[in-house]
Amino acid sequence: MSQSHGKGKVSPYRHPLWTKFLLYPLGIFYRLWTRSIRFFYSMENGREEIMSLSEPMTLILWHNRLFLAGEWHRRFRHPRYCFGLISGSRDGAWLETFYGWAGIGAVRGSRNRRGTEATRELIRKLREGNDVGITPDGSRGPKYEAKPGALLVARASKVPVVLLSFSYSHTIRLKSWDSFAIPLPFSRIEVKTQVLRPEDLFAERDLSLATQRVQEYLVQMTDDTA
Repeated sequence: MSQSHGKGKVSPYRHPLWTKFLLYPLGIFYRLWTRSIRFFYSMENGREEIMSLSEPMTLILWHNRLFLAGEWHRRFRHPRYCFGLISGSRDGAWLETFYGWAGIGAVRGSRNRRGTEATRELIRKLREGNDVGITPDGSRGPKYEAKPGALLVARASKVPVVLLSFSYSHTIRLKSWDSFAIPLPFSRIEVKTQVLRPEDLFAERDLSLATQRVQEYLVQMTDDTA
């Protein structure tokens, strides 16, 4: 159960240290699994474009593509660090542990729990020179429907938005709300990226319009949305 600290403040639920200790071998297995993956870019200059971005970025991808997000970031954005927004709930505590295995820092919050505080913290991380990752349809869906809140951080920080998607040669689909994808070891993964500059994405200053554009682009980049 989450505990309150002060009036109006709710701290996110976190697993105790002994739970993390017991899960440690699973984390090692996960890292070996993801390091066996072979990435290639569908666009000829896609890799170079990402690796040449000298400023922090807001990374946006569908929730069911999270399994490889940390490994992708480690290979193509090193040594820059990345933080991801996850729910402050009990379920979010499991995802925080998963993020740790993937080398991604966790910022805990949601629309209903510490939402404003978490948004400010993500903006602060970007201004410190880190990347930030957000799933526009997370954490409970609907699947492949972007929410306007996902772009608040990008608009406020004025950093590039990078849309990211993966296509898998071999994968397992979980029976979850988003059909979470787990690629098999040694799979060949096609990487699709699109860089959006804030001055273009938010030219009309309409957050809902920008959200619609991001959703359309991501759907086009995703090979299982039909």
